[in-house]
Amino acid sequence: MSDATVKTPSCKELARICAMLTSTIGESIGALVGRELVVKPGDVELHPADAFVRSLPRLMVAARGAIEKPVPGKTMVALLDAGDAIAMGGLLMMTSDETIAEKRTKGEFTAEDATSFGELGNVLFAGFGNVLRDNVAGTEIRYQDQQTVKADSEATSLGTGTLAVFTFRLKLGEYPESVGWLVLDQATAEAWNKAPLTGGDAQPAKAAAASPRAEDEGLETIPAAPIRGTLAAFVMQPDVFKTLRRSCRRVGLELRRHGRGEIPNPAAHRNEIVLMDVPPGEDRRFDWCRRIKDLSTTTKVVLLLHQPSRQRVTQAFLSRADAILGFPCEEAQLSQKLGTMIPTAPSEAPPAS
Repeated sequence: MSDATVKTPSCKELARICAMLTSTIGESIGALVGRELVVKPGDVELHPADAFVRSLPRLMVAARGAIEKPVPGKTMVALLDAGDAIAMGGLLMMTSDETIAEKRTKGEFTAEDATSFGELGNVLFAGFGNVLRDNVAGTEIRYQDQQTVKADSEATSLGTGTLAVFTFRLKLGEYPESVGWLVLDQATAEAWNKAPLTGGDAQPAKAAAASPRAEDEGLETIPAAPIRGTLAAFVMQPDVFKTLRRSCRRVGLELRRHGRGEIPNPAAHRNEIVLMDVPPGEDRRFDWCRRIKDLSTTTKVVLLLHQPSRQRVTQAFLSRADAILGFPCEEAQLSQKLGTMIPTAPSEAPPAS
């Protein structure tokens, strides 16, 4: 994802509304499918539409809602992991857990899945409509349709120009946590926000749309290795993420980016690699590392130390990090280290009580 994160207070109202919208996913869908559904709100970002689509980590299902008032012709998209959409639709239709697991493993979103999930679309957007009527005067929205989207889809599949996207994390029952987004065109997002979406270190929307992101430059020249694992990135510096994207592409790691203030949940990253950069003044990240290692035996943790010193290296060692690197570092060095750390354990024993 882009580093053009829109910071508060510039997006305070939009972030509030989007957080309420995502909370309705758990409330409305969770009750219907009979499983706990936890949704955690994230950040608002601005992205050029084509760059955002290219950055999608896997097959997604785009549930689209038509905004009928006050300005017809606009849409809002709820972008969900296809595996979750398969599970939600299957649970609604009382499909067996074994069948759902098999369909998720295949990674195909069939016409049958579309029909099952489509039954939830009306419920999903009815909940969205209730939130919008109470918080955005005169706004009406209804479920329109759904389609699948992946990184090589047409750039216009989610809209054109600059998009405002709100990230959220979703955990359905025993299934792995996933990332989703609410997607709006910039004009609609700014109308809901009652202010332009600028501020912090965000790129101006016109500049972002007119030029490629620095982190994308040269990425396509790196051969994409087959995916062999997942890396959860809790990084604070743009240069780190730029290098990390290249390394993950080279060694075959699916890259999931978390919000800058988000704290890793050990239970959500079993059999994954967690990478954190540690700028000066962020020593709490050593504690996060220690907590992960205490609670998960199969999670690997990489710490990238800005301005490394003997004291900070010692702190990283005592936190039981699996790898410690100074940053800046060469992409080849990071790739080599990550390539040796891809977890292979299929499961782990529960921690001792």
